[in-house]
Amino acid sequence: MTAKFLFDVDGVLCDRGQPVNDQFRWWLEDFLIDKEYYLVTGSPRNKTMGQIGERLTMGSKIGFHCLGNSIWTESGYEVVVNQFTFSVDELDFLKNQYEQVMFGRKQDWVDAIEERPGSMNLSFVERGVSVEIRQGFVDFDNLYQARINMVNQIKEFYPRFDCYLGGDCSIDIVLRGANKGQIFNWDFDPEDQYYFFGDRCDTHGIDQPLYDAINNLPGDNGVHHIKEGYKETWEILKSLKTE
Repeated sequence: MTAKFLFDVDGVLCDRGQPVNDQFRWWLEDFLIDKEYYLVTGSPRNKTMGQIGERLTMGSKIGFHCLGNSIWTESGYEVVVNQFTFSVDELDFLKNQYEQVMFGRKQDWVDAIEERPGSMNLSFVERGVSVEIRQGFVDFDNLYQARINMVNQIKEFYPRFDCYLGGDCSIDIVLRGANKGQIFNWDFDPEDQYYFFGDRCDTHGIDQPLYDAINNLPGDNGVHHIKEGYKETWEILKSLKTE
């Protein structure tokens, strides 16, 4: 039986929307040097590398980016699955729903949609904005549930899609079933031991399908719903190191 570590990135190995803490990065690089680990994130590989650095990104056995639709193999090749485009009707619907959100510092529609391999990311604030603006949207979204409302609308009217909350300020749209749970189509042994770290493990969360998939596996697996960012991940990993 092999122990495998599966990590979401944003909100788990770094605080949401922020680069990795240097001290944690140095510690984590040392901790993982003799371990088999995988990145399972909503972001494309270049953004992941910019957030946690080249060594952690390249050191993963496989990088499952864009909800597992951009797969970077050990040999350094990308395999893209579940690619799609929106129809004119779908795009008009998204734009109409998006423009009804009354957050004052919302991203312009022309820049809001980011096409990624096998997924589309719809951001409600400009990418790379200040912590204060991001927090302003978080407060707005907690009050008005703008993202959850949009997720429900998309899934109701266009059932070919699944939608998930990604980070604090965006939603990720994929074809139905093309979510993080699909990584177990990639020759994982269900008898191995899995340690999974994700921050969006609840309803509508980007990590929820993988969280459920691992919970349904046999054996004593470690599934961790991270709520306090990288410091919580760090404390859990330290406890594993002493076992």
